[in-house]
Amino acid sequence: MLFLLFTFTLFVISLQKIQVDFERFEQLSGFDYYNSTLRVRKYNRTVATLNGTLELLQSLNSSYIVTTDLFHSSRGNQQFNHYPVKFPTQNVCDFMNSIYNDYREHLECVSNLPKQNECPITPRVMSVDNKIFPSKAVPPFFPAGLWKAHAMAWLNDVEVMRFELIIKGKNELV
Repeated sequence: MLFLLFTFTLFVISLQKIQVDFERFEQLSGFDYYNSTLRVRKYNRTVATLNGTLELLQSLNSSYIVTTDLFHSSRGNQQFNHYPVKFPTQNVCDFMNSIYNDYREHLECVSNLPKQNECPITPRVMSVDNKIFPSKAVPPFFPAGLWKAHAMAWLNDVEVMRFELIIKGKNELV
């Protein structure tokens, strides 16, 4: 009987998936490196999309180091706690290559991205048109709630850029 209950529990858990929606994207610093018009907007009554441009104003080489921090609010009330997940600290060229390796299929709607293994990354304008958040990019063990991600770039131990992305995840049965 206990085995049957355990099997049923695993079955129900495997039927759950997380649906993720954009809440906000904001450039917090680094306005002399990037100019962002990326905004989250309602596409229809049920879907939010990311729309706009990201203009790179200066060349970025392997001297720029990218770090990320992840925060979680289980109740969705903006009371975030640092989430203990480790993302590698990498130079910007390696960071872009790892993004390509892990999330290539989710980048197809972004135009004018740097090519894989391109370093230094030259100035350009990248545009995003009605990008729905790819729920498959989120591992299934991440809990539902409000998530905040900070991506920072450092040059000579000085933070030169910071972006903030907030997404909302909710559990759904398949």
